[in-house]
Amino acid sequence: MPCYTDYGSAIELVWVRALLWLGGEMGKHESSVNYENLIRDLAEMYPFAVGDVVVVELVANALDAGASLISIDYDADNHTLVVQDNGEGMDASQFDEYHNFAAGLKTRGTGIGFAGVGAKISFNIADRVITETRSEHFSAGSNWYLHSRKRLLWEDIEPTQLKGHGTRVEVRFRIDEVPSYSTTHDLAALLRRHYLPLLDSKFLALYARLGNCAYTPGFRFVVNGDVIKPGRVTADFSLDDVKEFYPRRGRKLFGYGVLGVAEKEYPIAPDVCGVLLCTHGKVIKADLFNQFPSSLGPRIFGVVEVPEFVKFVTTAKTDFTRKGKVREFERLYGPIREEFKVWLKEIGAEPIEIAGTDEARKLERELKKIVEDIPELAEFFGFRGRRRVLAGSDDGDVRALSQEGVQETFPVGKGTRGREPGPVDVGEQPGEALVENAQGPERARPISRTARRGPRITFAKVPDKEDLAWVDGNSVVVNTGHPCYVRERSNARARRLHCLFAIGSAIQRFLATENDSPDLTFVDRMMGAWGKK
Repeated sequence: MPCYTDYGSAIELVWVRALLWLGGEMGKHESSVNYENLIRDLAEMYPFAVGDVVVVELVANALDAGASLISIDYDADNHTLVVQDNGEGMDASQFDEYHNFAAGLKTRGTGIGFAGVGAKISFNIADRVITETRSEHFSAGSNWYLHSRKRLLWEDIEPTQLKGHGTRVEVRFRIDEVPSYSTTHDLAALLRRHYLPLLDSKFLALYARLGNCAYTPGFRFVVNGDVIKPGRVTADFSLDDVKEFYPRRGRKLFGYGVLGVAEKEYPIAPDVCGVLLCTHGKVIKADLFNQFPSSLGPRIFGVVEVPEFVKFVTTAKTDFTRKGKVREFERLYGPIREEFKVWLKEIGAEPIEIAGTDEARKLERELKKIVEDIPELAEFFGFRGRRRVLAGSDDGDVRALSQEGVQETFPVGKGTRGREPGPVDVGEQPGEALVENAQGPERARPISRTARRGPRITFAKVPDKEDLAWVDGNSVVVNTGHPCYVRERSNARARRLHCLFAIGSAIQRFLATENDSPDLTFVDRMMGAWGKK
């Protein structure tokens, strides 16, 4: 079933110092790098057209600057795009980075845009970019243009079009390049595709409650002079079987989502279906959470905003990375996936999944046997093991602070295992746990506890999916509809071997998305360790 494809940042750019002064020409600067290669590589990081990227990234920069009004105008006759905002504007350092190919990309977690990428990438299809910016203590302008195929120059100009705080970027496309948009309707559709929460009145009203974004209910886009009034996703896409939910971590609200079945397939863009996962108003990816609701899939549509997802966006800002933060990401992602699965069950579209069978338990035991030889298994599944946690104590020697969210732990040594939870560690369940903090008001003593974790193997019959197995949270789902499984299902030994290989392959693919240098020997090592037990 066709659907939106996940994209990560496989391309690592090598940035070279730019902005060299040309001899004797004050106020004229040269971006003296092989800009043709750089802007081409930048464009290839995105799964959509360059003209679209220009708009998406210029809007992202405006949002990062705290804009409450963003105007987008396109003059089809003159092939000119203008994006203007009323944000805080750039300071001198930011203005330098805006033109500087050596400035690199923004630090992950600081925003949804890049330093000038919208303007830089536009030179794939443009020959001039005119920029003006005003902030509290700085104002400047630049005329950035192609002097020749090998020279990219920019000149200082006085800002004349921009009157108040903010930034105005004018992109002049080449005559032979026509972007995908030419009308107000086209640009509005582009904004819906990439910034849908900011065009929904309920999402706008919620940002203040979430407290992670500066957006207000009064935020607006203006396209070719027309104000785009926020509507409601449920009405705009004619959704049935609607479910609204507020994902929480412990007692803390961290997002808002709406799910439904659209009137038509791929309601927002060709081949885009599923739940749009968003952060700070920007759509990062569409996801069906490894669920396969048959023919209903292309009509399933939803939007979920989680401001904290901004910490996990990849370099290209078109997908998430969980590198080094798998569990932190899962605390946000997991509750959304579970809400989606419950909703599918409520509307009768739940894929058949079998868990807790003897076969699954046997496979889980086999995995536990080899965990010492394959440490990635322990890291992935979170096998039960001793952990140092804090317990309140008047004479304790550790200063501690209470934090929301708990994870059940069980006594090691004294106490009755499995009956009453011991002192708790920080986790996802409602409650409070102690964390070490030198300024904390409470005293605590470290104790040893065993965390209640372990692998979970489930089975799902999905004959249309080519994968032998896939990762779903901290579980691995084995595809009993795969031709290889079907062929060997009557042979218990061959079936067991197939399942272990499928599990190893699924985990290896998952780990490969989290690492710059994927370990291509994981399955070999896992099967070798199993064979020796």
